Amino acid sequence: MVRVETTGLEWAVLSWNVQGTKHTDLERVADVIRNESPDVVVLQEIRRSQATELAERLQMKFTWSFKHHVFSPFFRDRAEGAAILTPHALDAAAHTVISEATSRRSYKRRIAQWALVGRPDTSAYRIYNVHLSPHNRPDQRRLEAIRVAGLVAEHGDSPPAIVAGDFNDAGEPIVIATLPGIEHVPPPPTNPSDDPIACLDHVLVPAEARDVSVSVPAGGADWAELSDHLPVTVRFTLDWVQGGFAPPRP
Repeated sequence: MVRVETTGLEWAVLSWNVQGTKHTDLERVADVIRNESPDVVVLQEIRRSQATELAERLQMKFTWSFKHHVFSPFFRDRAEGAAILTPHALDAAAHTVISEATSRRSYKRRIAQWALVGRPDTSAYRIYNVHLSPHNRPDQRRLEAIRVAGLVAEHGDSPPAIVAGDFNDAGEPIVIATLPGIEHVPPPPTNPSDDPIACLDHVLVPAEARDVSVSVPAGGADWAELSDHLPVTVRFTLDWVQGGFAPPRP
């Protein structure tokens, strides 16, 4: 019998809808992210200039994708989008529309953003950043979840996928059930941030992950000054062996 050594690789992923159109205090946002020390940050409702500044403050690489711009073609710097940041290698970034609405001026336009993030220890993931339609559009939200699942399947299972973002899915388990990955530990409420009562923000990781933990701030007036959402940080370990990920433990 050949003994195969596996190495448990720990990762941390932070997701946050930062509501960049409300002129969020980027210094405080950077402090929050820095204190969590994540391997990957996925942000929703963020402008390109804000993503650029955050990446500089955190000394991270980033990719930004356009979602919509109500005032287009004026005030181009006010366009809303999504961003993935990491201190590690960042590659193969792209995005696609997942909503029925496609107008670049419509807030109903929804995208899925993704990128490959790899570490020097040879572990890597394809990170998906999504912001699904709001609570009053359940049929559209479920259709978007189906499209994200199809996109992940099209990309294949190597490297493994992490799907994170603002799912707008409070009390609607079918959304998470449709999306790839597992929510090993459901997070506490994330919205509204001053007195959270609904969980809208999630990080789904591979089913084989272990030692999964979730952290979300308690909320309060100070957090409401930053965004009406609280950040979610998920930490987990996944075994890696001989150029790939090990199968689930029995």
